[in-house]
Amino acid sequence: MHVIIFLCRIISDEQLGKIFTNGEAKILLDLFSGAGGLSCGFELANFKIDLAIELDNIHYKSYKFNHPDTLSLNEDITKFNCNEFEETYIKGKEVEGIIGGPPCTGFSSVGNRRSNDPRNMLVFFFIKWVEYFKPLFFVMENVKGILTMGRGLVVEKIKKMYKDIGYKCKLQTLLAADYGVPQLRERVLFIGAKNNNIQQINIKKTHKEDSYQKNSSDINPLPSFLKVGDALSDILDLTPYRENNGNDIGIEYNKPPQTSYQAYLRKHSDKLYEHVAPNHSKKVATRISHIEQGKNHASLPKELQLKGGYSNIYGRLHLNKPADTITGNCGCVSAPGRFIHPTQNRAISVREAARLQSFPDNYRFFGSMRDRYKQIGNAVPPLLANAIAKAIKDVVN
Repeated sequence: MHVIIFLCRIISDEQLGKIFTNGEAKILLDLFSGAGGLSCGFELANFKIDLAIELDNIHYKSYKFNHPDTLSLNEDITKFNCNEFEETYIKGKEVEGIIGGPPCTGFSSVGNRRSNDPRNMLVFFFIKWVEYFKPLFFVMENVKGILTMGRGLVVEKIKKMYKDIGYKCKLQTLLAADYGVPQLRERVLFIGAKNNNIQQINIKKTHKEDSYQKNSSDINPLPSFLKVGDALSDILDLTPYRENNGNDIGIEYNKPPQTSYQAYLRKHSDKLYEHVAPNHSKKVATRISHIEQGKNHASLPKELQLKGGYSNIYGRLHLNKPADTITGNCGCVSAPGRFIHPTQNRAISVREAARLQSFPDNYRFFGSMRDRYKQIGNAVPPLLANAIAKAIKDVVN
């Protein structure tokens, strides 16, 4: 199977020939590639990515580096002319599916979630592409905040729009930890098809919560959720480079993989890259030093507490629990969430954030530290994307 992410500028005949001489009668379109979390997961399920598009230049550079066999372009999907694109690139082939995660900042539970936010409209551009190309199936990913947007009216509008263009739409909320990601991250999936087969889709869980295991009578229970320690124990004692110092210098691993998850992360990597973390002021470092694993700002002595703001800032990860949601601000200890290293007095490094998102160690990110954290936090965890891709492949086959 082949995954294609839309582009909107003319490419050379040589490039075009590279894409469409593979003999495939069906193609799959992936919109809004970002740094490539969805693409990475679909590749793990043996899909081949042929074309990619990403508007953000830094995200695009990261995608291009990690997918060298993919024609990736830095363009704006809203400028596309579907008819011209079809005539130039689709050339009579059947669009098997469209996947993608339209930018979801406007739907995030951290933010104003205004219904008139133009960023939200990118969801409806995705639907327009489905309407025009009429794929056999689609997968549209978004944040959980979309469920309460406009008191639920946004979701209903999306489902109705799909119904009006002839698609059955199944709405699912997935927890990344259920699929081998050491993180309590929830994402919403709109999965659709022209027939009822999509209603039988089964995105198979690979892990279960500890409390469920203890009360379960299953003969073959699933493994427990992966913990922060499962992701970081082999590099737990490695001191990271600090901001603007050694961002691209590889660090030798000082321990072998301690878990099967770490073996997966390290499979194609001989060094640890982008193990770089922010510098902290003396006051911030002091504040961090008073926070125990699993605790946050609320546990600080009053003289060290900040006045006002979010209550769940300065959260420290716990080695024996899954991480909370890794966001685009995961390099900032004063951002809402849990981004302090479990044992060292600092924010998690870029590489540690990537590991908690299930990106392999050989997956690289470009731009400033802030850019890199943002790319990682905004991405679909590859192992979650992989579970989705496998389920879709089962339905298609």
